[in-house]
Amino acid sequence: MTTPLIYICEDDPDLGKAIMSRLQDEGYRVTWFADPQDMDEQGNSEAPDLLLLDVQLPGETGYSIAKRYLRTLPGLRVIMMSVLSRNEDLMLGYESGAMVYLPKPFKPEALLACLSGIFGTNESLAQLASAQLSLNMQTHKLAHKDEHVLLTANEARVLSFLALRSPAVAEYYEIMEVMGIDLDHARQNTLEAFMSRLRRKLVGFDRDEFTLKNKRNSGYALMGNLIIKN
Repeated sequence: MTTPLIYICEDDPDLGKAIMSRLQDEGYRVTWFADPQDMDEQGNSEAPDLLLLDVQLPGETGYSIAKRYLRTLPGLRVIMMSVLSRNEDLMLGYESGAMVYLPKPFKPEALLACLSGIFGTNESLAQLASAQLSLNMQTHKLAHKDEHVLLTANEARVLSFLALRSPAVAEYYEIMEVMGIDLDHARQNTLEAFMSRLRRKLVGFDRDEFTLKNKRNSGYALMGNLIIKN
C-alpha cells in the first residue's frame, strides 16, 4: 500500500498546520486547506485517501463535503472534528459518512490511533463500485463496463474537479484555473470550445445518467455519478 494521502480542511490555520506537521512526522502525506474550494481544486490532481474535516467551515459544512466526496470516491475514509459534541451533531457526522467523530479539543494520540486503525485494514469500499462509471487519473481513461474513452490530462482534471463539486455548479473562472488558462488573456469562448470537445467524447455513455450541463452566465455542472481512481 502506498503512503496514505490525507487532506485536512480546517479554517483555523494554527490548528490545521499543527495537525499537518504532526501527521507528516508520522510518515503520512498531508495537505492542509483553509476552505473547501481550494481542496476541490487540488483533488483533481490526486484524490485523497482520507479527509479530516472540521464541521464548521466557510461556505460549506463538513457534513456536505463528506457526502459529495463519497459520491465520487466511495473508498474514501472520513474523520470529522468539531467543538459541536451533542448526540445530534455526532449522528449528523456518521450519517454523512464519517468513520470517526472527534470532539475538539482532542489529543494528537487519539487521532493517530484512529488513523492506525483505519489504514490497518485492507477492506476497500471501492471494490463495490467496480461496475460504475470511473475515471483513472493515471491513464486518463473514462470507462463504464465495455465502453471507454481516453481523455487528455486537462480533460481528466476538469472532469475530476466537476465530479468533486457535483451537483453544484463550478463557475467559469474556477474551471479555467484548473485548466491552467491565464484568466487575464483568455476569453470564455476558449472554455466553451474545450467543453464542447469534452462533450463529444462522452457521447458513448448514457446521457440520462451522465452529462455536462452548461448553466448560462454561471458555469458547468456534472450530472451523474463518477468514481475517481488514482
